[in-house]
Amino acid sequence: MEEAIVYFIFIVLLIGGSYYQIRENPATMTVGTYGVFIVLFLSLGVLYFGQFDRLVWYRFGSCVGALAVIFGLLLLFSMSWYSWKKSRDYLTFMAASIYTVALIVTSYWQVMRWTLAWLLFYFVWQFMRFLISSLVYSVVTKAPKQGPIVVLGGGLVDGYKIGKIVDARIRAAVTDAKLMSIYPIIIFSGGQGEDELVSEAKAMRDWAVLTYQVPISKTRLEDKSRNTYQNIKYSNQLLKNQAFTFYTSDYHVFRAVLLAQKQNVQAQGRGGDVVWRYRMTAFLREFAGVMSLNKWRHLCLASAWILIAWLINYL
Repeated sequence: MEEAIVYFIFIVLLIGGSYYQIRENPATMTVGTYGVFIVLFLSLGVLYFGQFDRLVWYRFGSCVGALAVIFGLLLLFSMSWYSWKKSRDYLTFMAASIYTVALIVTSYWQVMRWTLAWLLFYFVWQFMRFLISSLVYSVVTKAPKQGPIVVLGGGLVDGYKIGKIVDARIRAAVTDAKLMSIYPIIIFSGGQGEDELVSEAKAMRDWAVLTYQVPISKTRLEDKSRNTYQNIKYSNQLLKNQAFTFYTSDYHVFRAVLLAQKQNVQAQGRGGDVVWRYRMTAFLREFAGVMSLNKWRHLCLASAWILIAWLINYL
């Protein structure tokens, strides 16, 4: 009975802490930390108070561990691919390959096997924090009552046409704009890529005016940016540090709002819907992007994580 009371109090404290954090600032990975612990302790509570025997515990732990290793490898190589694609950094991919080989070679040496595997558990831990934080942020962020609004570009089809993903961003922005008592200024943000015939900003503005009857007098163009960081930066400059709501794809919102915080920009994010089959790969890419925001901190934490795991397994 006492164990159940302590367990209940602990769960209540976790839920209370997460609620407070969401009220104070939902755009933080701390929300995900609370979420992971809540899910973890609820799962352990079911196993413990369900009075399952040791064999069930063993099988549960083995399954979770195996899935974590497989998913951790997927995360590791997705981050390596993101790094290579962004900056042609092949060293990260080589390091991931060497690590995988070492994991296989040392699989018969129990101390090193579990020590190396803990690095993958670290990536899974961080991904779960990111995923929960992202999902919670998308749920708690409400439609703005006033403008301005910024729509982030996301590439053009055949160099000049608006694709389904960018159209969803524009549609989400226009839907919220029409609910406001005063129609807001809408900034379309996106420069012209090397393979594009016009700037993303102009293509989006023309599409919004033609397809959704957005008043052209209410539109502005930010056509210098080449990435999300610059989308936020240049749009903020255009608005002279006025708070705004930006619109992007739902999977991209959380990383974009973290980039806004990094620049001390007052902005919240809203997302356009994306088909489910695309979201998983998109979330993996976004996770890699979020990890790269603080790569040195994660390198230090991962190293400490491995060292602690080695000491535990060795002793």
